[in-house]
Amino acid sequence: MGCFCHGREILLLISCPQQNAHSCQSLRENLRQQRQQISELEAIPADYDYVIKVHIMHELFNYWTILDAMPQLRSQTRLLNANTDWIIWCQHNTHVSSLRGLLDQLNRRNAQELAYYGHALYDAEATIVHHFAHYKNPTWFPYPMLSAGVIFTGALLRSLAELVAVNALNATRHSEFAIDAAHELARFIFDNLAPSVPNDGKIILKSAAYICPSPESVSKPVSCVLHAKPETATGNAVHCVHTTGAHIYFAIKTCAKFHKERIPIIERTWAADAKRRKYYSDVADADIPTISTGLPNVPTGHCAKTLAILQLSLKDITQLTDIRWLMLVDDDTLLSVPRLSALLSCYNHTEHIYLGERYGYRLYAPDGFNYHTGGAGIVLSVPLVRLIVEQCSCPAANAPDDMILGYCLQALGVPALHASGLHQARPQDYAPELLHLNAPISFHKYWQTTPEHTYKRWLAGALGNTSVRHVAGKDRDERATPMQLTGHGLLQLVNMATGLDGTTKHLDL
Repeated sequence: MGCFCHGREILLLISCPQQNAHSCQSLRENLRQQRQQISELEAIPADYDYVIKVHIMHELFNYWTILDAMPQLRSQTRLLNANTDWIIWCQHNTHVSSLRGLLDQLNRRNAQELAYYGHALYDAEATIVHHFAHYKNPTWFPYPMLSAGVIFTGALLRSLAELVAVNALNATRHSEFAIDAAHELARFIFDNLAPSVPNDGKIILKSAAYICPSPESVSKPVSCVLHAKPETATGNAVHCVHTTGAHIYFAIKTCAKFHKERIPIIERTWAADAKRRKYYSDVADADIPTISTGLPNVPTGHCAKTLAILQLSLKDITQLTDIRWLMLVDDDTLLSVPRLSALLSCYNHTEHIYLGERYGYRLYAPDGFNYHTGGAGIVLSVPLVRLIVEQCSCPAANAPDDMILGYCLQALGVPALHASGLHQARPQDYAPELLHLNAPISFHKYWQTTPEHTYKRWLAGALGNTSVRHVAGKDRDERATPMQLTGHGLLQLVNMATGLDGTTKHLDL
């Protein structure tokens, strides 16, 4: 990007999903322009003796979590080295309001301290999203709002990079799963790094008033130099096509014991906006109606059931007109269909699109992979449904369906695209700042909630389909030929042994 002069370094990293590449480039250009304005209009003080580097870190399966990006930063010494005083981690929707103001703030702080700064989020109660961390009193523990930006001292990030190196024996994680990168980062630092000053307690996030959760915060008495921006559907593609609930096929997973308990809730809430909905169960019930998958219900996993649903749904879709998307939904998931439609308007439904709330499994390891968690709802383009039916299969009927689907698609080269509005848990399981920044699209679980109230409070309302009306690109022949995949070895998952067999039509997972 350029520099002020030849001195210490500031590294500004932009974590960039592939569907938001334009936003990342815009952030880098904005920083370049601000740097140029400072150089032209001001005499640079000696205290600002910094080389400023901007690096867009494109997501390659696992770089969406800071912990799993560390080995990459460590190996590329041109990015993180002994001269790096500060590292500013941004998301694609982080806005740098004032580069000069950011330099002012950094100049007041000690780059040699093991410390990091951000907008602090707190849990209202212990939540599964955070592995029930600090379950006796979770409300005191701060973790950063990543989209608002996080500032690390070089001393801290170098220590962190050493700790999570592949051969580091003292790096321990509480879970194989990556669910919330921000909380997992804060907890890892708290548990594994010692402060610079002995007997100075643990290292926790320092709340910074100049890092703000939303554009509305910019008018605070303390100027915001960094803040988060809401994500917009039009940022995902150059050309958008108007999408409504009529273009989406909703395949809802249920079973006989929940027919009377859960299906009426869906019918009283989001069903009116989902005309193309079908309930798939272990039992055919003409009064609802439900469609039998021909498989008995199992208490966990549901892999065979999910693949059967996709097969039955695909047959049904061929009899319908203008279905572009299929969404797999649990019978205890609440949805805003208009917001989902707006989101999908700027994704190309003729391509292989796999959209949902992204989780990761063993991302630090060679056999790690991303997948979309089922309760939040999983969105698949119709061409991708065909590919799944042709090439994915289950190692066991009760294998975890969402994980198997993610593993299969990663092996086939289809990335898991994250949608921030989809939620695996309940509203109370998320920090309010996150829910207010981006309008929620889904929540999951009725436990200790009133579903109708949750729907009315968070998902119903005036925010409808604001998609841009443009002509879509040329239709493509997305019919894939069976892939020949070899050499992947075995992947150990709970209750299943998996592998890839390239000699058959399906990926034998």
